[in-house]
Amino acid sequence: MTREIEIRLIGHQSADGELLAADAVGIISSFKDIAYRLTRSVAERPGLGRTDAVLERLATVRVGLREGSTRVVFVVGDEGAILDPVSDQVDATFWSIVEGIRTNERPVGVTDTVADSVDKFIIALAKAAPDAAITIPGHDTQMLRTNMMSREPWQRHGGEEAGEVSVHGILEMVDLHTARFRLRDPASNAIDLHEVKAPDEAAHLVGTSVVATGVLAVGQGTQHHRMERAQIAPEESLQGRLGIPPSTSLEGLRQQAARAPKPQPLDLSDAELDDFLAEIRA
Repeated sequence: MTREIEIRLIGHQSADGELLAADAVGIISSFKDIAYRLTRSVAERPGLGRTDAVLERLATVRVGLREGSTRVVFVVGDEGAILDPVSDQVDATFWSIVEGIRTNERPVGVTDTVADSVDKFIIALAKAAPDAAITIPGHDTQMLRTNMMSREPWQRHGGEEAGEVSVHGILEMVDLHTARFRLRDPASNAIDLHEVKAPDEAAHLVGTSVVATGVLAVGQGTQHHRMERAQIAPEESLQGRLGIPPSTSLEGLRQQAARAPKPQPLDLSDAELDDFLAEIRA
């Protein structure tokens, strides 16, 4: 089941049915991120759990440019899906987001990760054209004056971005449906890991020491620190990081001794042996 979401760009500088490549890339990339993150966000609601593979298909986006002040048409969804339990809620949430872009108000319930993509979407629209009309199935068309759009409601205010870093700790929690994990660092700080890469592989590391690498936002007050798009890997031992070869066990030493060649007998004269024993007794 698929549906079409259309963005009609009005007053842009390109010929009808055309768009500057940079503008097209910005709009397509940010819309694709919104579609994917909204699909995941909706699927988190009770009774709508889906595997990563199903979510990937339901969030599939195809795009085409059509004439009419240049219409960017997105075909969203899985063509082969007989049942799609998330599309109506995804479209309704996206419509509320577009309304929020028009009124410069962020709807309640829009997550930070979705808002990040909306912020990029606003930047792309503002660069592409002075006006945009967005049509969503089952909803009214929204008209946007791009120079009146504010990014402020969609930007994070909960913590300071620390950039991409690596954090060591124990992997404590996993939710494969949402690709979310939690890490506890050596100071007992909880760090929420969002959109973890290769979550099925990372799940096998729960309860072990790991290194999580991604974009870290420092939490304020009671908020947890948060890491986006984290890559999780087993933590290398201290000996390995310092280049110290692993110590040999007692059993290993015994086996090494058993494999060692027998020493050759000493060939000493009686006089040499007497001198040797006298030296020991001295």
